[in-house]
Amino acid sequence: MFNRTILSFAILILLFPIMGIGMTLGDTILVKPLVKEKKKYPYQPTVFKTSPTALLYGGVLPFSSEYRIMVEMPSNRTQSEQIAFSIMGKNIIFNIVDRNTPNSLTNRFGFKVSGWRLQYAHKFYIVNRRHHSPYGFYVAPLVSYTTINIAIGSARYLKTAYYDIRQYNINMIIGAQAGKKNRLTFDVYGGLGYKKNTVYYHSNTFNVKPFDQEDFGAFFNSNVNLVFGINLGFSI
Repeated sequence: MFNRTILSFAILILLFPIMGIGMTLGDTILVKPLVKEKKKYPYQPTVFKTSPTALLYGGVLPFSSEYRIMVEMPSNRTQSEQIAFSIMGKNIIFNIVDRNTPNSLTNRFGFKVSGWRLQYAHKFYIVNRRHHSPYGFYVAPLVSYTTINIAIGSARYLKTAYYDIRQYNINMIIGAQAGKKNRLTFDVYGGLGYKKNTVYYHSNTFNVKPFDQEDFGAFFNSNVNLVFGINLGFSI
C-alpha cells in the first residue's frame, strides 16, 4: 500500500509539467503592446500678402508708394517669421494730383521715384488650446531698411543727379490676423518705434554729399516712428 502511494505520487510529479504546459498553451491570452499615439497638431499655413496701405503711403511722405509682397511662415505653434520686400515708385495719389495741377513737378521738370525696402518681423501670438499661429492677436518687433532715389527734372535725371534717401527703423507693433487655410487673410497692425533718415545728393556719378534735411520738414527728421498698416492675402 505504501509503495503504491509513492508510485502514484511519482507519476503525478512527472505528469504535472506536461499538464501545466497544456494548460498554459491552451489558456494563454495574447495582449498587443500599447502604442502611444502621436499628438496631432493643427495645420499652420503659409500666408502670402500684400499691403494696400503701402500703396497710399510708403517711405517718404508724400512722394513714394510701395508695391509690397510679403510671406509669413509659422515657426512653431505660437510664433512666426514674416519677410517683406517692396519696390518703390511714385506715390499714386501725389501723381494724380500733380499731373492735374498747373506748373506741376511732373509736367514742368519731370519727377521720378525708385528704390526698395526690406522688412522683417518676428511675431509672438497670444494663443490657447484652440488657436495657433498665424491667426489671432500678436506682438512683434518690426525692422526695415529702405533706400529711395528721387529725381526732379528730366535733364538732371539723365545725368544721374538725384536725392538718395536712406531710412532705417525698428518698431514694436501689436496686431491681429484672421483667416483660414485656402481663404482670404486679413491682417491689421499698429505700433511705435525709432527711425533714422539720412539724405545724400548725387550731382553726378562721382560727387555725393550730405543734403540739408531741414527742407524735408520736422516729421521726416523726427526719430519717432508711427506705424500702421493693413495687409491682405491668402493662406495656403
